[in-house]
Amino acid sequence: MSFKAVLVLLAIGAVTVAAVPTPVEIEGESALVQRLLSSPAMRSDLFNGDCVEYYTPLLKGHVDKYNDDFSACRDSYNGAFALIDSSFRGARDELTASVTGTCLSLLNCDGLTSNSDAFGCLASGGPSASKQLEQASYKASDNQTSLLTQVSEIKDTETRCQIEAYRTYNTNHGDCYDDMLACLGDPNWEFPSTNYVL
Repeated sequence: MSFKAVLVLLAIGAVTVAAVPTPVEIEGESALVQRLLSSPAMRSDLFNGDCVEYYTPLLKGHVDKYNDDFSACRDSYNGAFALIDSSFRGARDELTASVTGTCLSLLNCDGLTSNSDAFGCLASGGPSASKQLEQASYKASDNQTSLLTQVSEIKDTETRCQIEAYRTYNTNHGDCYDDMLACLGDPNWEFPSTNYVL
């Protein structure tokens, strides 16, 4: 195999490992394992069928735990996001009141009877209103920056949580799968007297 081909395969492997599979992807893997384990070849005399019967629910248990852990990470993020978002409600209400008041002062100019009075109202009130809207824009930008910074921090926490959930799943599921493969070729294997620990 050429050096370039090796580099391409290593790059693909690195990208694959770096991504945290979603529960749907894990469920797909679990379904594939189930199909393989129920194939005629696996049920033949060459393999110990008791191993399949014993380890299949254990493998599914690891998948279910990963799904639960992944969901817990997402639920924690959603709860933290709701708290952060609600903490900015007062600032938003204050800006809304300010902007509404400024805009209403200009809209009131339209209610004046004569065109001359309406033009005068807009001419005198416009510069002040413009400054007030500009200040509101600055405050909104500052609030958005602060909110997004806090959200970014909890998003990082969610990502770390999901990566840890996947690492735990990958280790436990992998160990369980290796144990199953080891016993498939062992005709003397019998059901353990104690349950396998998930």
